Amino acid sequence: MVMSESGSDDEPLESLAQLKEMVRGLNKAQLKELLFILMDEFDYVNTKNCMLKNVCSDLKRDIRRLEHENKVPKSERCEVDKKTLV
Repeated sequence: MVMSESGSDDEPLESLAQLKEMVRGLNKAQLKELLFILMDEFDYVNTKNCMLKNVCSDLKRDIRRLEHENKVPKSERCEVDKKTLV
């Protein structure tokens, strides 16, 4: 991210008016640069989000498969337990 001249990037913005006040002194070239940086950050976060969604989808699929595989041994174990009790 871009560091402001005052070094107060750690402080959250409380309002749109505060943001307007911060960018008021910037010229067109500085605003353009900040916009491109923002777009790059958005692309990065969006890409990470898509990757995480894919990983979550894969994990959900694996969980469903494992749950299904686990049902078979449970039913077989119940049958064995019934036979041993009889």
